[in-house]
Amino acid sequence: MPRPRDSATDLQTLQAAFGRSVRSATVNGTDVQLLAGSGDATLFSAGIDVYSNNAWQFFLTALERTYPVTQRRVGTDFFRQLARDYRVQRPSQHGDLHWIGEAFPAWLAARMAGTGYEWLADLARLEWACETSVAAAQHDPVGPESLAGIDPHLLPHVALAWQPSLQLVASPFPIWSVWQANQHEDAAAPVDLAAGAEHCAVVCIADRVAVYRLEAADHRLLQYLCAGMSLGAAADAAVANAGTLGRVLERLLAWAFGEGLVVQVVKASPA
Repeated sequence: MPRPRDSATDLQTLQAAFGRSVRSATVNGTDVQLLAGSGDATLFSAGIDVYSNNAWQFFLTALERTYPVTQRRVGTDFFRQLARDYRVQRPSQHGDLHWIGEAFPAWLAARMAGTGYEWLADLARLEWACETSVAAAQHDPVGPESLAGIDPHLLPHVALAWQPSLQLVASPFPIWSVWQANQHEDAAAPVDLAAGAEHCAVVCIADRVAVYRLEAADHRLLQYLCAGMSLGAAADAAVANAGTLGRVLERLLAWAFGEGLVVQVVKASPA
């Protein structure tokens, strides 16, 4: 380029203009002229288009890979329009394509507010949990026998450590059913979106992502346990009906140990 690069500030200005031009859906004449300097702005604009189109394709591919069920539910054309708007309104601050979809669920919640499609944002939250669970560390699980040597009177004071990839997602909509119905290439089975709330747990073990549907009481109890509360304190906080407390705790622990979600039993003395 004919334009001299005679200062760090000038270079930063040019880099910012180039970044805006590559990310933008439309050509900014001022930025193009700044970048072209005394050169041919029209020719330079054509060159920018090549970079911009490539950047858009990388962006779109990454978003489609992260949110395949969301895309399938709204259709390819509408998803691509959402992707274009998201890219303009929430430009990613990450250099890693893996993270460009991080703000998509929150952005989608604002975009879909009042449209009757509010459930899409929660579906996207579930898919983002699946995406990020893969990157989390995976530890060897412990079994229920790890509780065997503990004095029964001390069990309420025991806390559990969980797989780092474990994430909980709750929604007033049946998002697990929507997600599950779209896991095959065949036409997705219809889902009654008025069916009510569903609660999910997402975890990655042995490089396999699993999405579980939980009962509301189990989900609430698991939230407290994942926050570090002891078995007794979590059960007291989560289960309103004392008559069902033991059954809910037993059911959740049997599932958690069976699926390899627990990685450590932390013994504590009563206060």
